[in-house]
Amino acid sequence: MAGPRVVSPHDPTNRRVSVRDLLTANLVSAGDRLRFIRPRSREEHVATVSSAGTIVLPDGSEYDTPSDAARAVANIRINGWIVWRTDSNRTLASLRNELRDVEAGVSELTTTSEFLQETKDQVRAGDTVSITVRELLRHWNAHTRGTRITRRIEKDLTSHGLTTFPHFRDVTLDTTVRFFALDEEQPPKSSDEQVLKMHTASSPELDDGDPPQIGLKVGNLLSALNGVVFVPPEGSVEQAITQMQIDDFSQLAVMAANKRKLIGAVTWKSIAIARHNSADATLQDCLIDAPEIPYDQELVDVLGVLQSVGFVFVRNERNEVNGIVTAADLAHAYGDMATPFFLIGELDQLLRHIVSKHIDLADVVKLCDESGSREIKSFDQLTMGDYERALQNPDAWAQIGTKLDRVSFCQRLGMIREVRNDIMHFNPEDIPANTVDMLRNFLRMIRLNVPGC
Repeated sequence: MAGPRVVSPHDPTNRRVSVRDLLTANLVSAGDRLRFIRPRSREEHVATVSSAGTIVLPDGSEYDTPSDAARAVANIRINGWIVWRTDSNRTLASLRNELRDVEAGVSELTTTSEFLQETKDQVRAGDTVSITVRELLRHWNAHTRGTRITRRIEKDLTSHGLTTFPHFRDVTLDTTVRFFALDEEQPPKSSDEQVLKMHTASSPELDDGDPPQIGLKVGNLLSALNGVVFVPPEGSVEQAITQMQIDDFSQLAVMAANKRKLIGAVTWKSIAIARHNSADATLQDCLIDAPEIPYDQELVDVLGVLQSVGFVFVRNERNEVNGIVTAADLAHAYGDMATPFFLIGELDQLLRHIVSKHIDLADVVKLCDESGSREIKSFDQLTMGDYERALQNPDAWAQIGTKLDRVSFCQRLGMIREVRNDIMHFNPEDIPANTVDMLRNFLRMIRLNVPGC
């Protein structure tokens, strides 16, 4: 028999959105399962979405709002929009925000502030709030972690007393991160505490010039935190060989089931050597040392290991071995960045040539560094932002002698400058798919329309 159907007396949004609205927009479907996990109390509650847009609990009780359903199972006042998740790991709150974005009924600022306040309240109440990086970005109407949006998210999180762990910048877009209060009384233990402290440190204020160069982290590679196949130390060589052939692996972890104790690794080479020495060689005879690193290690720091060994195992924020990075993964990651990286370098040289040929250095300095604090002495000191500032000036633009529209040119140059900053963060996952075409088109346009190119 259906239980109480309670309409929430208070809705914090300007536009009241119901689960029925999500159904109408095809963001959820009748019969979809919802989960509400409370790790601290070791509870997991399950519900389903009805065709009428209500939340139905396993006992048949039915509620009009997610908050009432959550309150019924947890026996505490709680925001159900944040805690109920679909099987695709989307919160109802994120689906609600997606609907609002489509309807353009709520401004970005309102939506983001709501989300942060709801998250803060939930964390303060002692419940775990987790989200994928991709889902987090949606709350800022972003799809990639560009320089400006990353700094904005960090600033907004800090202003609400929040941080994410792992840091949303150090992992892939589909990695789940957890929110913590900056003054959390019980932060993650051991190595987690050190990482959390590092990530919650205040970032220096930056001007509109080039941001600090943040290198690619191990955790930014897809395979780094994507799980790891292993055999137990008591396993057999045949078990390892079979598993390696099934998955076409060149190496395999040997570790305990809790994924915290890495015994070593076996490779085709180590097996061949052991079996050459003894036809009865066991798995222990085939073991070699297994290099391991934390997920937030700068990738450049492990290049030597990858070159000599060919692979490293990666520990996640819980100190579990949860992935592997191989030399092939590294080649693929840097390969994805190579073309836009070189095109950016080519564009930088071309713009420097144009500015130095047509505009006096003194005029450029006046436009880009009137205070003289940067002590610009040559065109080689100019940045992409300097080119943009110089060319935005009508008098400087006139000296170039092109018929191109200055405003349109500088708008596109501004977009490219931001892409350039993202590329310099060495995160191929966040580089827009049309970047190469955009850069090539811009270079071609300059060569065809700017004298002396």
